[in-house]
Amino acid sequence: MPSALALTILASSLTTVADWAGWHYVWRHEKIADEPTPRKHSPSSIFISYYLPFMPTLAIILGPSLLGLYNRGFEMVATTVLYAVLAIITAGVSASGLTVRRRHLEEKNSRELIGKEDSLPDFAFEHLIWTISLLALSSLCWFYLLLA
Repeated sequence: MPSALALTILASSLTTVADWAGWHYVWRHEKIADEPTPRKHSPSSIFISYYLPFMPTLAIILGPSLLGLYNRGFEMVATTVLYAVLAIITAGVSASGLTVRRRHLEEKNSRELIGKEDSLPDFAFEHLIWTISLLALSSLCWFYLLLA
């Protein structure tokens, strides 16, 4: 069986790739009134998307199994908390994406009747399922690490 470090690196990488793909292929094309610039450029969104997923990896590397900067107890608490946070965030974001998809499909006829434009263009909507699936898979990895 792979080590906790290898599985954590896999989950971290998958989360980052899923987030990048979701942003690049779907969410940056979303049209929201009164927002001229993409929302992904704030420091907090960059932290949550690209730094937070690698914090459990860093916690393991700095722990007693590799660099030994702190004891096993701190490593266990840090990784458990971070696994839980990432599992909840990725599950929530993927569930939110599914809700957007469902709402988009349910309201399609209504939008056509009143002539309102979709918030997601068709080419972005086509990528929604596979980006949500990647994020859901990363959520399963985090839950596996949390419960293992």
